Amino acid sequence: MERSAFAGSRIRERRVALGLRQAEVALRAGISGSYLNLIEHNRRRIGGKVLLNIAAALETEPGALAQGAEKSLLTSLRDAAIARPDVEVDLSQTEDFADRFTDWARLISAQQSQITALQQTVSSLSDRLAHDPFLSEALHEVLSTVSAIRSTASILAEPGEMDQNWQRRFQTNVFQDSIRLATASQSLADYLDGDSDRVLDTLSPLDELDSLLAKNGYHFAELEDMRQWSAPVAEGLLAEASAAAKTLGLAYFRQYWRDAQNFRLPKLLQLVAEFGLDPVRIARETELSLPLIFRRLASLPPDPNRPPVGLMICDGSGGLLFKQPCDDFQAPRVGSACALWPLYGALTQIGVAARHQILHSGRPGTLGEENLFDTFSIAERVTSASFEGVPVLRSTMLILRAETPTYNQPLPIGSTCRLCNIDACPARREPSIFSDGF
Repeated sequence: MERSAFAGSRIRERRVALGLRQAEVALRAGISGSYLNLIEHNRRRIGGKVLLNIAAALETEPGALAQGAEKSLLTSLRDAAIARPDVEVDLSQTEDFADRFTDWARLISAQQSQITALQQTVSSLSDRLAHDPFLSEALHEVLSTVSAIRSTASILAEPGEMDQNWQRRFQTNVFQDSIRLATASQSLADYLDGDSDRVLDTLSPLDELDSLLAKNGYHFAELEDMRQWSAPVAEGLLAEASAAAKTLGLAYFRQYWRDAQNFRLPKLLQLVAEFGLDPVRIARETELSLPLIFRRLASLPPDPNRPPVGLMICDGSGGLLFKQPCDDFQAPRVGSACALWPLYGALTQIGVAARHQILHSGRPGTLGEENLFDTFSIAERVTSASFEGVPVLRSTMLILRAETPTYNQPLPIGSTCRLCNIDACPARREPSIFSDGF
């Protein structure tokens, strides 16, 4: 039996002892609650970055969670070697090295942990600074308001008498601009202090809707049970959303409801129990379209014994319309996604389904098999083609975590160019932050 076989039990015991909820630990560790549930029930292997993050969330050493410190040490040494593919290392001698030079092995392990933490910090900061419209807008608001206050104050400071009415106007302007400056500064401070998720939830109507869907696990029992479409029921689910987000949400919920009518939940659960999360076999059994099946699989009710499901949808321009993450396979919140995603490749062959196994290489320092995913992609026309009009295209990609490699050479991809460590990438648009030693 693998020495880390009961790491999940240790994690659960530690979490319960601290009185922490599973969702809280998952949030701190940067993984989904369903994935942590699988780990705690010893249904998923754990090591490398995931183990480090969970250990930090539980305020303990990674070795205390693994089945003995030796396994943790070996995993960390292998991570250190894999993170530097330019240096040839014989991984078969890892255990011998750790036994003979334990102190040196622990030093390398500690350095690897520090490097991983620094990489995560740099990734977060780079994503904010390079592709963050909120930060840009907030800084512009602060600078423009400061300039307005300075201009008005300089007029008030000029020598000589000033008409009382004009003086009151300028003083009112300074007061109003100072309120704007305080508000903009507070928003910027909240963002930089770590409340970025709260600020970014209102960055755009699409992000606001994404946040609402994620909080509900992408499953809405009210819509599943509704036999006839009811706008008030859908609006009730969007009670706290902005007007723009409500418009997007109503369109999303109407599509959700139509999908639920065409493929009822009891039948879906029955086929998933029989075939697993296999969209091809389910499509053959039901004779329904693949995009509909992809969307229904992504809207399954939460189940700790079922692997997580991700879903990405884009239009003909490549803009992401919907982004439901699958564990570490995350879509960029802002900026452009990796051009090599099968989601975009499907747009070149409308109606042709494609399956790929991909190796998500956007974050170095982790074992390759932990970032292996199966994707199913297909593009379709969402409006009928005609000689007069332009057809509207939409591509849909289902994402499932791959347990074992099924292809000799999985397709290496990243999340964005800035956070990808694939050196010789033909689709690279800008340098990676990992190119200078990270």
